[in-house]
Amino acid sequence: MPNTFKRIATDTGGYLLILLGIASGWLPGPGGIPLVLAGLGLLSINNEWAKNLREWLLKNSGKAAEVLFPDNRWIQRLYDLATVLLLALVAALAWRHAAIWQISLATALFFIALLIAGLNRDRAARLKQKLRKH
Repeated sequence: MPNTFKRIATDTGGYLLILLGIASGWLPGPGGIPLVLAGLGLLSINNEWAKNLREWLLKNSGKAAEVLFPDNRWIQRLYDLATVLLLALVAALAWRHAAIWQISLATALFFIALLIAGLNRDRAARLKQKLRKH
């Protein structure tokens, strides 16, 4: 009986963390992703499908940036344009002192623009190299 209770509690906690991660995923910052990964980690204790999914994500997640941000000059410029447009929208929403949902949207868009700017052209890696030199 104790093992059954432990399994039910672990699986319930895993599913709750995944649901909480999905519910908070739209908020700025990394809130949703760590919660989903923690829930998947809990589920992988007792479930083979979750263990396989976790291992696949760990092995293949680095390839996502390579696929989304290829080394193509035109695509990189389109990402730069998208970043500038997002930041302009953020500034317009913040300037208007709009409703709370618009301010929340502006905050989320700001972090999305920073993410795009950091991943495009591998700027984050270059910034780390410059910081190490100084």
